Amino acid sequence: MERTGFEQWKPREVARLLALVEAERRYYQEMMAVLPAALVVLAQDRTILSANMAFRRLAGLSGEELRKRKIEQILPSDELIECLRAAHVHGDTAAFFINLPFEIPIGLRSFRMAAVPIRGWEDDMEPETLVLIQELEGQAPPEIPPSKVVEPLEPAPEPAPAPASVIDFDTLPAAVWQADASTFVFTYAGGAAQSILGYAPEQWLAEPQFFSERIHPDDRAEVMDLYRSVAATGGEASAEYRALTASGAPSWCRETIRVPAPGAGVRHIAGVMTAIGERRQLEAQSFAAARIDALRALSSRLAHDLNNPLMILAGYGEELLNALSFADPLREDLTEVVAASSRLSELAGHLLSFARSQAKAPAKIQLGDVIATVAPKLGAGIDLDIVSSRDAVWTFADPEQLEEAISALAAFAIENTSGVLRLNLICHTGRIAERVGHATLKPGVYARLDIQAVGVGIGAAASGVFESILPNKDLNKPAGPAIARAYLNVRQWGGDIAFSSSGQGSMFAVYLPYAESPAEAVPETPAAAAPPEPPPAPVPEPPPPVEAPLVEPSLGTVLVVEDEPGIRGLVRKILKRERFDVIEAGRAEEALQTASPHGAPIGLLLTDVMLPGMGGRELAEMYKAAQPNLKVVYISGFTDDESVRAGEFPPGSMFLQKPFTLSALVGIVKQAFEL
Repeated sequence: MERTGFEQWKPREVARLLALVEAERRYYQEMMAVLPAALVVLAQDRTILSANMAFRRLAGLSGEELRKRKIEQILPSDELIECLRAAHVHGDTAAFFINLPFEIPIGLRSFRMAAVPIRGWEDDMEPETLVLIQELEGQAPPEIPPSKVVEPLEPAPEPAPAPASVIDFDTLPAAVWQADASTFVFTYAGGAAQSILGYAPEQWLAEPQFFSERIHPDDRAEVMDLYRSVAATGGEASAEYRALTASGAPSWCRETIRVPAPGAGVRHIAGVMTAIGERRQLEAQSFAAARIDALRALSSRLAHDLNNPLMILAGYGEELLNALSFADPLREDLTEVVAASSRLSELAGHLLSFARSQAKAPAKIQLGDVIATVAPKLGAGIDLDIVSSRDAVWTFADPEQLEEAISALAAFAIENTSGVLRLNLICHTGRIAERVGHATLKPGVYARLDIQAVGVGIGAAASGVFESILPNKDLNKPAGPAIARAYLNVRQWGGDIAFSSSGQGSMFAVYLPYAESPAEAVPETPAAAAPPEPPPAPVPEPPPPVEAPLVEPSLGTVLVVEDEPGIRGLVRKILKRERFDVIEAGRAEEALQTASPHGAPIGLLLTDVMLPGMGGRELAEMYKAAQPNLKVVYISGFTDDESVRAGEFPPGSMFLQKPFTLSALVGIVKQAFEL
């Protein structure tokens, strides 16, 4: 380009000119990039300078990888090189046809090519060659004049016939469809169209309003607004919504559509629909499991924090009540305070019960036998329909706890369904075929029990069904903590429970570990936590204390280690009243300094399990090493310690759960001293 007079231009005009040139260059570059035909620019030595997307797909290489190669490394052909040389030297731009050898990676193909010599921006730049390559799929090269045919060095093999389509749409696990973009009327439906919604493909096409009516009314407006906006401008969109099946039941689906940009001719929407009900169920189960785990941790912490003030409130309230005469006007008020503290203790007990592991070790059982045992107890006055698999379904569970779980789930399903027509129990095997990140159920076969109350579900929130850890005040609705226990037990056996409520009723799907029948090879029983030791036998209420003579000796020495001063003072007061000598400490280290294990003999160590610093178990081990016959009573209201939750304590020791009554405290201490 000549530069004469260029200096007379203003800088703004020069910048504008350069911007226009750059914009024009980018315009043609982008247009070249998206052309369906393969384009490549070659240097004089046939090195690839640039290539569009179609050529990169043909070569199977990136742009950076192509720039390091020559054209014959991608399309090895002597006649190609001769044609390029003729175009470069003589300016011959005629089209030519080439059949490439079968040995090259892209296989035997026929191409129609044209080469055009071009020059760069500067006059002194080396000439370049623009090559257009068009693949002739399934076609033999057309007849061309002999003068334009480049004779190959060897006879070219016959082009291979175009391969038959290997995709059978009817076998796809998705519905594939097409609809008119202006009328939203289906023009084609195939694949899994019938298996997903229950409607044959012909029914998709027969009803003009089927496009929108297949979408659940609660989701219809939002989904259709999205599809209309994409149809107006072109592009892609995806939506997850509830579709209505032929039975009227909702089914979660995910759908992706693509619409061409507006232009001449009829435009169609292409769509793919897949069923995602199982995936959403697994996600909901994972979400519920995370909530329950967090709630269990919170319940354990709350129970521990409530127990200490409840012990103080109940203990001192009981002491004051015993000190008042029956005629005292304050006695009635104090009785209410003690009763309220007792109710609070019950709530703390429910929290602890929820936080503890309660599942018994699973045994190999037949699911149908459990259903037959519990069925007569279900849904009084409601028709019961039991559907069992033709083959017996075996699983791993505790039969007694499983019966309790089925009863609780059936009661809840009935409570949350209006106009209950019948109760269905469906026993079968089910397969989880989808893998979801943190799902509680992994892909595989499970024993499955569906508990369905047929009617109209009231739409209870699935995420909160298993979180009713406190009893319902309405005695006519016993389900609550029993649902939470059922959920925890099934989870600990290796299964899970899903809940759904809709216009067809409320249903629980109970998944349990699958076990082969006894006739088949018996698999190893899933590992399970050892059953907790049975709780100690209830201690009989001690007889009313008898006033002892002042000269009566002490019944023994008790070392009390408790970090809560109020509880420590209450225990000291009660035990001294019962004629025990008491040594007290707030920490294990303080106890070791106050009462050395090698000092005066201690008859009983009464210690909290959870102490700041050294724990109660470690403290007991130190004392037991010096005094093997020392009796130990552990007290605790905190259940994060697995040994406490499982009832695992050294022989000769006992456990007292907070909150405890004063009579229970006196009883267990006297039991330890064998009084």
